[in-house]
Amino acid sequence: MLRRLLPKERRYFALFERQTEIIREGLALFCGMLRDGDDRDETIRRIKEVEHQADEVAHQIFQQLSNTFITPFDREDIQLLAQRLDDVIDLVEATAARLGIYGVTDPPEEVTRMAEILRRAFDRIADAIGKLEHRKFRDDILAVCVEVNSLENEGDAVLRQALEGIFQEGANPLYVIKMKEIVENLESAVDRCEDLANVLETILLKNA
Repeated sequence: MLRRLLPKERRYFALFERQTEIIREGLALFCGMLRDGDDRDETIRRIKEVEHQADEVAHQIFQQLSNTFITPFDREDIQLLAQRLDDVIDLVEATAARLGIYGVTDPPEEVTRMAEILRRAFDRIADAIGKLEHRKFRDDILAVCVEVNSLENEGDAVLRQALEGIFQEGANPLYVIKMKEIVENLESAVDRCEDLANVLETILLKNA
């Protein structure tokens, strides 16, 4: 009863929305780099800056947790939401860095397809997080979770296609190592989006 009577801290929602905006920027930069290929080094540098900005917001969320008595939903779910969001941009930044380090200028088509699946999945997650504060959007958020699960399945299919192509007979071993790491990083980022959908479902269930 006391928990219901005391005011809840609302700043978390603004921080989560800021975190998703930053990650969306990083994904747009990454997809643009794959699509256009211009200013690769500068784009990789900018993605690194975006990753740092997202880290700072995640730190603010964790700091807020240590200073807040009443939270809008369970502390462990707030922490997990922030961590999984951070995982997405960490994986994107790591993939961009590898493309630069490995000197990959013409990755397989599946890399671009996986990046687009990731962008679509995260856009839906970001939209759902933006509605999390309001109970009236519960069904909308649940629909997003179903959609993200479908996109994760689509990502799995693209991963299989990519690996089949990478491991084709006669492929250069160094090329195999490089491309396998890159495409698996992106698929892991899509998996983190599904994890985020699961966290959102858990939050809705607990607060039904």
